[in-house]
Amino acid sequence: MKEFGSNFHYLPVEVNAVRTIGHYHPDAVYYATGRHALIDLYRQMGWKRLWVPEYFCYEVLGSVLREGVNVAFYTDYPTFDEDDVVRDLPFEEGDALFRVNYFGLRSMRSNRAIKVPVVEDHTHDLIGPWACSSDADWCIASLRKTLPLAEGGMLWSPQGHELKNEPAESSHNKEVAAIMWNAMRQKALYMENKITDKTEFRNAMIAVEEALDSMEVSALDPETVDYLEQFDVDRWYKGKRENWSLLNKVAASDAFKILEPETTGCNPFSMTIVFSDKEARNRFRKALIDNDVYPAILWNTPDEKTPIVKDFSQQMLSIHCDTRYNKDDIMDLYGIINHCNSYCND
Repeated sequence: MKEFGSNFHYLPVEVNAVRTIGHYHPDAVYYATGRHALIDLYRQMGWKRLWVPEYFCYEVLGSVLREGVNVAFYTDYPTFDEDDVVRDLPFEEGDALFRVNYFGLRSMRSNRAIKVPVVEDHTHDLIGPWACSSDADWCIASLRKTLPLAEGGMLWSPQGHELKNEPAESSHNKEVAAIMWNAMRQKALYMENKITDKTEFRNAMIAVEEALDSMEVSALDPETVDYLEQFDVDRWYKGKRENWSLLNKVAASDAFKILEPETTGCNPFSMTIVFSDKEARNRFRKALIDNDVYPAILWNTPDEKTPIVKDFSQQMLSIHCDTRYNKDDIMDLYGIINHCNSYCND
């Protein structure tokens, strides 16, 4: 593999998909992005305050705050048991609670003891035990973060709630999505060594991210709808689990801790590793990038948040090992991780 991580390149869909995402969530409503789903839900429900975990994507939160949402924070992050915390929050009339399945590592959480509407984020595991057995009022996900799509978000209600209005198509969004699909196809050519310069498609992908951040709420573009209707999500997640298990087995190290899923049914989003401190994380990250592996930091947390939450955000790395890679690629990735581990600990 030419490089690992960063945005998806274009992957042709296979015919005769066993199961698409629609098989798992048949009543879902689709949006251009996951944040569009959350913003539209807030607008239609009219909540006065949203309780959000301190460990979250603050770029997404910024979009929500621009809507005038009153946000309150509670302590939660991937290795924390948040159940008692969310039950004891000082809820008031007009509140709603936002919960997150971080990196697809969490098993089912029940919301029966929570007396306000609950929204769950299942971006990192769309078909795992929590997403498929949820008792939340609403569930959202950003599809483009975990599937090889130009864009995509979704919203569904395990309780059978319905929106007053579904999102409309946007000509602006169709144009932006077309740019991203083209950039993904260019990246595929780059990955196959058919082109050598990645500047053009990288700049296009950055421009798309900026456009989606400021775009008005929109329905999913037709090309992505067509792709999803043919995309075998079962095969994708099966390959992802197998890749994660292989990499997890060979990449064990004293230098970092690999976060494990709570149950075997969970689908890890990536190989999430945690270092002893920020400096060790940053050395390792630089060594990976020098070897064409582009890990993600999820997420940069503001300094004023709870110290243990801030520490986690400064010590973690997310290394992609999804089904765009085959087993030989994963062993190559292991070799790079092992080399970087040795280099950083010399």
